[in-house]
Amino acid sequence: MTTAQQDPIYNPLAPETIANPYLFYRRLRDSQRVYWHEVLDSWVVTGHAECQQILSDTAAFGSDFRRVGEAVPDAHLSVQSLDPPEHGAIRHLLVSALHEQSPAAMKGRAAAIAADHVARLSRQGRPVDLVREFARPVALRTMCEFLGVENPDGPWFEDISNAIVRGMDAGLDPSRAEPGTTARRELSRLVGGWIGDAGEEGFIGAVRRASAQEPSVSPELLANSMRAVLHAGYESVSRLLGNALARLVADPDLLSAVSAPSGFDALVDELIRLDGPVQADARVCVTDSSLADKEIRRGDVVVLFLAAANRDPAVFPHPDDVDLTRRKGLHLAFGRGAHACLGAGMAMLQLRAVLTALAESGLGFALAESPEYESTATLRGLSSLIVSVQGSR
Repeated sequence: MTTAQQDPIYNPLAPETIANPYLFYRRLRDSQRVYWHEVLDSWVVTGHAECQQILSDTAAFGSDFRRVGEAVPDAHLSVQSLDPPEHGAIRHLLVSALHEQSPAAMKGRAAAIAADHVARLSRQGRPVDLVREFARPVALRTMCEFLGVENPDGPWFEDISNAIVRGMDAGLDPSRAEPGTTARRELSRLVGGWIGDAGEEGFIGAVRRASAQEPSVSPELLANSMRAVLHAGYESVSRLLGNALARLVADPDLLSAVSAPSGFDALVDELIRLDGPVQADARVCVTDSSLADKEIRRGDVVVLFLAAANRDPAVFPHPDDVDLTRRKGLHLAFGRGAHACLGAGMAMLQLRAVLTALAESGLGFALAESPEYESTATLRGLSSLIVSVQGSR
């Protein structure tokens, strides 16, 4: 049987790839921007222009694999996986509910939560894990306050959330598929209960009100889609914060170089470009297409390496460097088109709040142990980042 080790350029779950996938993305792009990967049985796309073309063309490249006759478990059907026109009603519902939320209130709560958790770091007289003791609790608390619900049970929720993340790599390790699908169902049941019990407060309450205006959206689709909102708001944001903190620990001058509010916006954009957790997203070719002189046939799977596109030197000169003078918003970390991330604003707001709180605190960090990364390829993040806190009191 073919194994991942047999591809000469990119072995997704190899330890050296987990530690630094960007070297291998560069090799893929230097070989062919659109490359047939035998192990993945897919086209892999590393160029910015090519990824943007696919993201913007849902007629030719779909997120819903049922369009080419594949079976998709009901638990996987959500705003993330449906294509237009079916996608339109649930997307409109969620956007309508989002517009009810006060940006000023969201910004204030994110700032308060970040400041509170930074203050807790300052009181520690021991090494701390910036993943388990900072990034993940900050992301979970912020998301649950936004939704208007209590934090779910810690160990149970962590197990469920991690199973979903690992399930994203089922194409690499089939043993991860069923636990991931089961975890999706369990989390959807929890979220469905929240929707059923929701009052008037928070995003959950707004979603419940908006659902009355969208009768075509089934309770199951609504629960699955809100599960996706919760999970992305927790896992993607916590991993973004952890990845960004690892960069700041390695290069503390980055934060001190920011001298104006606009500098924080530029730093946020660069950290998301360089350290965004979403490494790849998959599409299926719905109609025969051409991409970078390659013929892509109906039914072919296309894997978009967004993290590679975000370091494409054709768009980002000196792509591995933080450059606060770059034009903002060119990266593809939040996707494009119909499936652009609904939570992009919240993610940027939280990262900016954390950076601001750290800058105001005057705290510094020094590595106490080598950082460790989760053994996941689709969603990249640290499992631990243990540091000593300097300037604590």
